[in-house]
Amino acid sequence: MPLLLFFRLLAAAGLDVAAVQQARLDPRQASGLFWLNQLFGLVAAAVAVAAAPVLAWFYGTAAVLPVAAAMAGTLVVTALGVQHAALLQRRMRLDLLAGLRFCAHCVAGGAAIAAAAAGWGVWSLVVQQYVELGMVTLLVWFAEPWRPGRPVGGVGLRRLVRFGGHYTLSNLMFYVTTNVDKVVVGFALGETALGLYSQAFNLVMKPLHVLLTPLTGVMLPALSRLALEPAEYRRLLTGFFRLIALGMLPCGVGLALVAREAILVLGGPQWEPAGPILGVLAAALLVQGFFNAFGSVFASAGRVDRLAAASVVIAATLTVAFVVGLVVGQWAGWPLLGVAGAYSATMLVVIFPPYLVYCLRSVGYPLRGFFAAAAPAAAATAVMAMAVLAWRLAMPPTSPGRLLAGQVAVGLVVFAAAARAELRELYALLRNR
Repeated sequence: MPLLLFFRLLAAAGLDVAAVQQARLDPRQASGLFWLNQLFGLVAAAVAVAAAPVLAWFYGTAAVLPVAAAMAGTLVVTALGVQHAALLQRRMRLDLLAGLRFCAHCVAGGAAIAAAAAGWGVWSLVVQQYVELGMVTLLVWFAEPWRPGRPVGGVGLRRLVRFGGHYTLSNLMFYVTTNVDKVVVGFALGETALGLYSQAFNLVMKPLHVLLTPLTGVMLPALSRLALEPAEYRRLLTGFFRLIALGMLPCGVGLALVAREAILVLGGPQWEPAGPILGVLAAALLVQGFFNAFGSVFASAGRVDRLAAASVVIAATLTVAFVVGLVVGQWAGWPLLGVAGAYSATMLVVIFPPYLVYCLRSVGYPLRGFFAAAAPAAAATAVMAMAVLAWRLAMPPTSPGRLLAGQVAVGLVVFAAAARAELRELYALLRNR
């Protein structure tokens, strides 16, 4: 799957983002992007099939080969629906798009369970992928009335392809940054250490998937429509920053405070060594939400060239940091904490501050505006942290589950009370808009 996701990035080629970002999209341009996606999907599928024997050799089992070859076909299925989904996103039909994907996800899950119950083994997961991606493609074709015409030249496709190329490069670099640490851990420390680290990392990423995935889906088309209206662009971007701060700052601090209990409750005693790793990684959530959203900010302003350049520097910096963290951690006797600490410290201190300035200057947004947008959530998060710590110290010895429930309840109530004015104002804005 990691290799397949890599090929999906190449097959999409950022052309869906190019379609969403354009202030005006000619139907001939949309058709050209559609046929380019089909070409890239076919090429990516062919390369994925050719890579199947290499994967079987790498994992040391022949069973990987037919599965990898079969999964390559999903690249073609995905390519068929990329532009239709982009057009729905462009028209801000995000509720409809989310509903279609949710329906496909549920049906595919049921199909996978049925196939597994019938004894299909790993092929039930292949069934799941084809059913989900196939349903998404069929449903977006049904929901979006546009149909591709024959490809023609002279419609400005080169500019759109260049835009997509820059965006794809940035995606590939950020793909590296989210996977190179696991490669380093697995290679140097083995599968048990990789399991502990991956479990903690996946838990840290959950809040990002829940909040940032739908939010960035809204940010790109909404900000793109206002790219030529600086005042309205800044106002909307401020709102997005406020939302991210309200979601990510309490998640980062809260998860760091309850890391041990969360791991014990969710994974059981065998996962307890992952608790400190989770606590260290959670610190990165303080900036990770903004970091992920900056891709949509760059793209909305058409500055994906700057995004691509920054992504290369960030990928190189994090790769070096992981290796250094591993070496220092091994010297100190805590190699996994060394890698986790390298990630959080590098994101907080080395990468985010200059990346923040670089992004905001690229779109003409004042730095003080960013801090003003995040300040109310930061203050409420500090109050929440003190309340949770006080509750933790006051509670008598109890089970991890009760301790976790108490801390979460106190954190939610105190944060909601401390941030009530900000929450009320944002709710009113969302309801009116």
